[in-house]
Amino acid sequence: MLKKFEDILVQCIEDVKAGRSSVEDCLAKHPSISKQLEPLLRLALEIREPPDVKPSPAFKVRARVQLMEQIHAMRGVTKWPWFRYTGQVKPITYKRRFNMVAIIIAIVLAVSAAGGGTAYASQGSLPGDFLYPVKLGTEQARLVIATNDVDKAELYLTFASTRVEEMTGLVEKGKPENINIAVNGYDEAMAMAIGKLEQASGKGLDIADTSELVAEATLKHLGVLEGLMETVPEEAQGGITQAIEASQTGYGNAVIALAGENPERAIQINLMLMEQQLNRVRVRAEERETTRLQEALQEFNRLTNLGEEICQIAKELGKDITVYQLVGQATANHLAVLAEVHEQVQEQAQLAIESTMQVCIANHEQVVAALKEKNMLGQVPEELPIPEGIPDEVKERLRRGY
Repeated sequence: MLKKFEDILVQCIEDVKAGRSSVEDCLAKHPSISKQLEPLLRLALEIREPPDVKPSPAFKVRARVQLMEQIHAMRGVTKWPWFRYTGQVKPITYKRRFNMVAIIIAIVLAVSAAGGGTAYASQGSLPGDFLYPVKLGTEQARLVIATNDVDKAELYLTFASTRVEEMTGLVEKGKPENINIAVNGYDEAMAMAIGKLEQASGKGLDIADTSELVAEATLKHLGVLEGLMETVPEEAQGGITQAIEASQTGYGNAVIALAGENPERAIQINLMLMEQQLNRVRVRAEERETTRLQEALQEFNRLTNLGEEICQIAKELGKDITVYQLVGQATANHLAVLAEVHEQVQEQAQLAIESTMQVCIANHEQVVAALKEKNMLGQVPEELPIPEGIPDEVKERLRRGY
């Protein structure tokens, strides 16, 4: 509905400016939304193209928000220095008043720069659309409301998810030429989300929940982006690849941060992503795409290494038993999938799969050794069974560790 409203508004503006229609004609064509449409249409038509370069509404929003953040920061140091510290009581009255002031500031900024209805209508816009700069401006305004780095990290994560939705929308509407705008926005939002997480951690704030949100969100992002890679034209694939790399980096940082707070949840999320990656390995094998299969295997190996880092963090925290058990139970399934794929591909790809299988076996041996040391092997098999479908000579190489 928002997108439809925006399309109508933009079309009316273009028709009136081109002399194809009048304001009254446009309103008559759309009686159900004429009351909402008229003030925005007249406001837009009052705007004239300036002879010189002039700040856009979105730029004004950003500039004003940055100014307010500067004022906010100075207030935190001068009047309320206790806001900079954690573990201390913050007077509820002051906090509530400050939040309300921040909300009012954000609303005034959005309305004064763009008009409330325009800001509302802009939320369905895509890169290249008339109202897209206003959408970005209102996102900046929302940051004024965030009073700490954890809240800002979650907002930036929301913006990153919005950029992924925009990429999907652009592909669906046949506008891949604007994908790089969303990709660059995604890259920036993910970097800011991780940066704010790091700042929050440095200030002693609790980042467990937010780290989990980032890890889970990037897991979903990767699934969507991998799907888009299959559908976008070749000229847009570079942008999607950039977004995937940004998502992988964000995921790695977030899941390691989460491991420092909740290693069990961190390994669960990482194992889910490993399963997702194995599904991609299956698809590449079925498509007989050796190069892309090898790339998928490399990413799976990277996630395996990430899992080892999580295990090490868990060990340092004294929370490693459950983490090791989860890894040990999952590895047998990983090996079975790799064996299934091994049967489908040609020799060059088989060598890459065997290398990944050896990584799984070596990782399992480390897990078993750690659990046996504490007499907590549980349901984890002491020796990882090599699937029957694997040729005997390959089994022998795997047992020898090459």
